[in-house]
Amino acid sequence: MHRLYIGLLAGLCLFICTLYLYPKEQNKAENIKVAAPIIDHVQHTDLTNTIVSTTRQQPEQVQAESAEALFKQAIQIRQCRNVPRSDEAFNQWLEQALSRDEVHEIIDTMKTRYQGCLSNTNRDENYVEKLINAAQMGSDKAADTLWLLAPAEVHQALNFSTLTRDEQVAQVKAFTAQKYQVTEQVALQGGEKAALQLIRGYQYLDPDTGGQNYIQALAYSHYFLQTRQDSEVYGRVEWTRQYLEQRMTLDEITQAQQLASELQHRE
Repeated sequence: MHRLYIGLLAGLCLFICTLYLYPKEQNKAENIKVAAPIIDHVQHTDLTNTIVSTTRQQPEQVQAESAEALFKQAIQIRQCRNVPRSDEAFNQWLEQALSRDEVHEIIDTMKTRYQGCLSNTNRDENYVEKLINAAQMGSDKAADTLWLLAPAEVHQALNFSTLTRDEQVAQVKAFTAQKYQVTEQVALQGGEKAALQLIRGYQYLDPDTGGQNYIQALAYSHYFLQTRQDSEVYGRVEWTRQYLEQRMTLDEITQAQQLASELQHRE
């Protein structure tokens, strides 16, 4: 009888333990099963966001970055064009500079350029063509730099010395026409430096006629003033407009205004 009582009591204890402990274990299992899909969802969402963020880059942004990279390459090549290529050549240049009492600033500048150009393996590439290509891609700085090249520098960079006299004249004309063309393209895309170069350039030379063209210069002045009111050089361009109009007929001024309106529609 005593053993029976003990057995019943043990069974009751086991039942009570099972009743309280099992639901807790079941809840743990259910929590794990519910949590897993949440983790999967978060991972999927992160992956989706990553994919979207890498495909948002616009073609215009990519082209601008490529134009900037091409412009920097051209500038680096240009800076290294007349720099010695070896320690022997640099020491020779230094001896000659010291013998003619060259100023320290020029010597220090050449030292810096020489050290910076040692790793430049592309210094024989045509940097003028790179500038033209960068301008065609929309680089305002590249278009502006084309106008800073001295005639002798263009001759050297484009190897005009290997051509006959007539061929050199033809190539210079072709380069000038292309310079105007790409600069106009950049100006109509919002290039401020390009527009300023055209305003100045047409006062001295129109590549189509070989003479001055105040109508084109005034047209780009009007175009600049109409599209870049917040420019820091607005006042200077306004002065140029007044200067040009004082030297032009009413008919020429009207033609320039009409051309400026056409330029706005060509943007």
